[in-house]
Amino acid sequence: MRPVLRLLGLRLLYFLLVFGALTVAPLGLDLVLRVLIAFVVSMVLSFFLLRRERLEVTEKVVTSVDARRERRRQSGRG
Repeated sequence: MRPVLRLLGLRLLYFLLVFGALTVAPLGLDLVLRVLIAFVVSMVLSFFLLRRERLEVTEKVVTSVDARRERRRQSGRG
């Protein structure tokens, strides 16, 4: 669960940093536009900068699903 929370926290941090930069910059952008721009930019940043964390979360999920399948198979339900 910890890698998932770390990834979520880092993605939220990227969003807040980009949104904060857009808010401080004297661009005169509407709030909705700032949120949309921050969302897109932080999504792109997360894709490139958080690759290792994404792989770690993927491994955790796959391990967890495999263990659950094995338990179900051994209990005779699957």
